Amino acid sequence: MNPAELDYIILGHVNPNRATTLKVLLEKAPNAVVVCSNPAAKALEDLLPDQLPKIQVVRGGEAEIDLGKGHRLRFIPVPTPRWPEALWTYDEYTQVLYSNKFFGMHLCDNAVYDLSWQDLLSDRRHYYDCLMAPNARQVTAALEKLSAFTVRMFAPVHGPVVRYHTRELLHTYQEWSQQQKGKELAVTLIYASAYGNTATIAQTLAHGITKAGVAVESINAEQADPEDIKTALEKSAGFLIGSPTLGGHAPTQIQTALGIILSTASKTQLAGVFGSFGWSGEAIDLLENKLKDGGYSLAFDPIRVKFKPTESTLQYCEEVGTDFAQALKKVKRAKAPRTPASSVEQAVGRLVGSLCVVTTRKGDASSAMLASWVSQATFTPPWLYRGGGKRPGHRIPDVPWQSFRAQYFGRRQSSRPDEAFFETVWPWRRSLCWN
Repeated sequence: MNPAELDYIILGHVNPNRATTLKVLLEKAPNAVVVCSNPAAKALEDLLPDQLPKIQVVRGGEAEIDLGKGHRLRFIPVPTPRWPEALWTYDEYTQVLYSNKFFGMHLCDNAVYDLSWQDLLSDRRHYYDCLMAPNARQVTAALEKLSAFTVRMFAPVHGPVVRYHTRELLHTYQEWSQQQKGKELAVTLIYASAYGNTATIAQTLAHGITKAGVAVESINAEQADPEDIKTALEKSAGFLIGSPTLGGHAPTQIQTALGIILSTASKTQLAGVFGSFGWSGEAIDLLENKLKDGGYSLAFDPIRVKFKPTESTLQYCEEVGTDFAQALKKVKRAKAPRTPASSVEQAVGRLVGSLCVVTTRKGDASSAMLASWVSQATFTPPWLYRGGGKRPGHRIPDVPWQSFRAQYFGRRQSSRPDEAFFETVWPWRRSLCWN
């Protein structure tokens, strides 16, 4: 088709690379109207100041465009911290949802459709963990909007068209998002990004954290409500904050977020600072100094990236995220109340390599043997060693410590059919039984 005949160009999301492509396309389709969300329209004002196109903004709820012949397009804003301008497009006639970043995967081959669910599942999970897991709350909210639509296919911007497994994938996204929200430990990750570089660092840190089994609440300070930041901090075990440096300062939104942190976050929460810059990175220094002066402990040296992060830098950021999550787990374990040793554990802990009489009983039948020593063998799994010969036909059962019962100065009766008793002859008298 002749690009000059285009009536509409629909933007599911916008970034500097996409803006460059859009600029070339607009030169070939000067009469086309760009349909996008309000955050995308504001971004285009900055990205295309000299070539701003005609824009139709989708505000708030859903909007529609009737293309004729039954093709009526409905637009659904689905903002996330990573893509506050994200927009879905649904064609009522074909029942196709153009799902933008949702339901995609980083795979490029000759397959147009999702022919094999199982073969693609690991790639889908990796994609979700990298891009969606830090935004689990917003992902869940977006998925709830699908209840109003009959969707036959998902058409994402990455990976094959989802034609054969739409229900399975939708259910799997819901399940993965619930898993993220249900984790015991969570990290609040707050950032702003001028050119996408700080956002890339934030995304990589988040991936490292989620890999270690800790949830992430990713918050774009440029779009977030201050109350959302406060709520997330109150539920988190730690937080990270990242900022670009603009004119030697941190953006106003980051300074606001920093104020909320200092007034809300507990001093026991682990913290971290990161950011990108083009000249000297004063914003990173500001965040570091304010947090240290406020009594917070930084879990790692601030991550300072000049311009665009390299592959090696991103690998380092992912490792830092994983280490940060492990540090939170260590703190949690240290704070956990210690379970008092059970009577069994106390008894086994007092066993010494002494001469023992080992007795067994099953029903009315009983037997005994002399053991030269009895001692604890392992903690996990818990076992005992015993030493000494045994009479022909005499069997001492090998039973794990979990089934032990302890009793001092006497034997404990049990309803179990098979029991064995240890009696230490020296230097203490006590008995243990297992079944």
